[in-house]
Order: sequence, then C-alpha cells, then structure tokens
Amino acid sequence: MIKIVHAIGILFFVSLVTLAQTSRPAPTLSLKTIDGHIFNLEDYKGKVVLLNFWATWCPPCRQEIPDLIKYQRAYSRQLQVIGVTYPPENLSRVRQFARRMRMNYPIVVGTKETKIRFTSTETLPITVIVDTQGNLRDVIEGILYPDEFDEKVKTLLSSTRAPEVQRRDTGQARSSGVQSRMIIVDREGYQPSAIKLRRGVPARLTFIRKAAEGCGTEVLIPAYKIDRPLPLNTPVVVEITPNRSGRFKFTCGMNMFRGAIMVR
Repeated sequence: MIKIVHAIGILFFVSLVTLAQTSRPAPTLSLKTIDGHIFNLEDYKGKVVLLNFWATWCPPCRQEIPDLIKYQRAYSRQLQVIGVTYPPENLSRVRQFARRMRMNYPIVVGTKETKIRFTSTETLPITVIVDTQGNLRDVIEGILYPDEFDEKVKTLLSSTRAPEVQRRDTGQARSSGVQSRMIIVDREGYQPSAIKLRRGVPARLTFIRKAAEGCGTEVLIPAYKIDRPLPLNTPVVVEITPNRSGRFKFTCGMNMFRGAIMVR
C-alpha cells in the first residue's frame, strides 16, 4: 500500500512538472507601435495572441503575412496577431510595407533583446503563441503553416465558430511509385515551401538553387540526417523513405529559409 501511495504521489508530481513546462506566464512586453502608440501584451488577455517576429528583408516572413492577415480577419473576436519587427529595420520602410500589404494587425518595433525574452533561436520568422490567460504556450520556428495553426492555435480559441480560412492548394498529385518532387531555391526561399509525401513510399526530392545570393549552399533535413552541398544551378537529388507521419522542416543553410515535408 505504501508503494502504491508513493507511486501515485510521484505521478502527481510529474504531472505538475509537465504542466509547468508546457504553460508558463509570458514575459511582460511594452513596446511602441510604428504609429507611436504604446503596446502592452497584458492588455490582450482574453484573446489568443500570436507574436510574429518578422523583418521586411526576410523572404519567408513576407511569404506568411497573407495568411496572418486571413487569420486576423477570420478570428478577430478570439485572436490578436501582433507583428514584432526584428532589426535592422528602417521605420519608414516598415510603414510603407505595412500599407502596401494592407496588414490588419498592430506592428510594434522590436529589438534582438525583445525576441531573446521568448526564445534564443536565431530563426526568422518566429511565432510565439500566448493563450487567453497570458501564458506562453508554444514557439513556432519558421513559417506558421495552416495545419500548424489548426493544431496549435485553433484548439486554444473559444468554441464560437468562425469562418474557415481558405487553404492554398499545393497542386501535388499522388503517384503509385516513387514520389518525385522538384524544389526550386531562389531569393524568396523554397518554391514550393511545403511538399506532401505519403508514408512508406520512397521519395525523390530534387533541389535546384537558382540564385547566387539569398539562400545558403546546403540542403539540411535534420530528421533524415541529410546534409548535402547545394551548388548553383546544379540539381541535387535526395532520396528518402518517410516512415513516420508528421511535419519535418528543412533549410538550405540559413535559418530564416524554411521548407517543410508533410508526411501522411
């Protein structure tokens, strides 16, 4: 009996530790917006907050902004997106960019120290998820893809139904044999930025770097222990057999350039 009680106590303690690790109060944050107003993170308790660290010079940051605009429009009663600029940035350029993109959420001026308060990673973009109680729930490295939004953000929203956000169609057809995919690497990052593969079916991924500047000179897929040189205008073929489901991000040697393999 003593052993049973002791075991139950251990399980209870472990549960508390796990809960504390997965949810903790977000750091206080008070910054100026690009319009000169004061932004306080605590003012948004009651809503799920997405703190999106981005820069005008970051191609994947620019790539995900249309989706962030859609999320803000579709879930405005439950969700608040906040754009946090990452240096070096010119304030007038940020204002012009925001007007051109018709960004419908506040943009605040951040620093390197601002991001370090949430994460030490050097990746861009970064999206920090804060729940309705002001607790830090997750940090997403790279682009926040629609299925990640559904899994990590929509589950935190209230039960009030909101319009569905239109998804981009990757246009990838299934094949009965080897799954072949072509990925072009240019100044904007990966085209396409996400590919779908079937579990258990061999895949042949062909990477071609078209730009001398911008992305790096390697293909890195950590989950599959792939680290290959990526010369300019030279096809690099990577062959893998995805044996487990999930999302596996890849980079070409620079943290801000991210792609994803989605295995189902």
